[in-house]
Amino acid sequence: MSKTKEEQPKETRKKEKNHTLLKTIFKNPWRLAFITLVAVLVGFISVIAFRISTPRMTYDAKLPVIETREKPILDINMKKDQVNNVINFFLEDAMKESGVDYSFVLENQALVDGTFNLLGHETHFYLYFEPYVLNDGNVQLKAKSLSVGALNVPIPAMINYIASTTDLPNWIELDPDQQLINLHLNKFKLDNGMTVRAKKINLIDDEITFSLYLPKEKTKEK
Repeated sequence: MSKTKEEQPKETRKKEKNHTLLKTIFKNPWRLAFITLVAVLVGFISVIAFRISTPRMTYDAKLPVIETREKPILDINMKKDQVNNVINFFLEDAMKESGVDYSFVLENQALVDGTFNLLGHETHFYLYFEPYVLNDGNVQLKAKSLSVGALNVPIPAMINYIASTTDLPNWIELDPDQQLINLHLNKFKLDNGMTVRAKKINLIDDEITFSLYLPKEKTKEK
């Protein structure tokens, strides 16, 4: 004698309900596509959330400003492609074990172009900045727009992601809240003790000038 629907075990009824739901989903390709998209978005958000929860900020706010002589010994005029080569040389070293591929390009804006792995697929992003030379010779990059395929990702989340996947020098500050990257050139020195300050960045006319300073002379003991 067969059992009525009410007499069937709850587990059996649950399996039948799930089976019916799956049949309905696969019969409707639009619904399946929507569910797939939601799964991808959830996966991406999970990756970003994990990176944000495990930050690896390397900027040291206590790093002292390097004292230099009052006047520069040399102004260096560069083109955008020359600056690109220098920056990407240092980026390659910073990303050796990050598992993320970044490049920095100066065009009419500054562009961070990168890829990361999302659910087994390479996902491309473009983060655009406007560069500004500050009074102290440091450089500030203000984020203006972000493109991650069809995904709507907030700029602070992407800057945080970059910070957590790249071992940057301790004079580079990533500020997700203000959507900034600050290059504290006054806290960076070359191996010979010389320091560099930005003087002019005009990307439209391809005019970029840096000033080279000698370290401050030590006071001679009498």
